Amino acid sequence: MSFHAINSNDRDWTNHRFVLYFGAYGDTKLLVWANNLEDALDECIDWIVDNKPVLLCDEQVKEEYDRAIAEGKSEDEACEIAECDTTSGGNCGNRILSWEWGILAEDPDRATLKEIVANA
Repeated sequence: MSFHAINSNDRDWTNHRFVLYFGAYGDTKLLVWANNLEDALDECIDWIVDNKPVLLCDEQVKEEYDRAIAEGKSEDEACEIAECDTTSGGNCGNRILSWEWGILAEDPDRATLKEIVANA
């Protein structure tokens, strides 16, 4: 299978399903049920924390923040610098690189899901 269905128990009470990709080459694909993209991303990032933490950039953000503070930047400036080009999500506000995730499909039908599997 070319994607992981991460919260299929939520399909009865959510309005949408998404296939999102993650990683520099988009090789981690997640099928997620949610009411909107933000909730879908939160579910995915929580899954990433537990299953593929290498996709997170939390350590790099912390290092960049510490470097900016050491250079004399204010906390606001340091946060802006450190969090540039990252996306926050999940229950703990973990971060991923903004260019390392995207939407493959929104509300895909069975044929689209089969195509995603076939093209993996």
